[in-house]
Amino acid sequence: MFDFEPELVLYQAGVDPLAEDRLGRLALTAAGLGERDRRVFESCKARRIPVSIALGGGYADPIELSVRAHVETYRMARRVFG
Repeated sequence: MFDFEPELVLYQAGVDPLAEDRLGRLALTAAGLGERDRRVFESCKARRIPVSIALGGGYADPIELSVRAHVETYRMARRVFG
């Protein structure tokens, strides 16, 4: 299927892409970040590749939006991997 079959995915699940982030420029919604996470996790699960998640970034105003986005990444991992 792929030429490269990793044994582990190191996923930097940054929240800088949030529209409210002062430094990021991608303007994603919280739902958009959730979709990003879901796609990464489901792809890894389907290929039976373990994932190590690193949370990063987060300069939203208010900061609670960054915190919530980090929490939602963890929750999505729980939903996908159980």
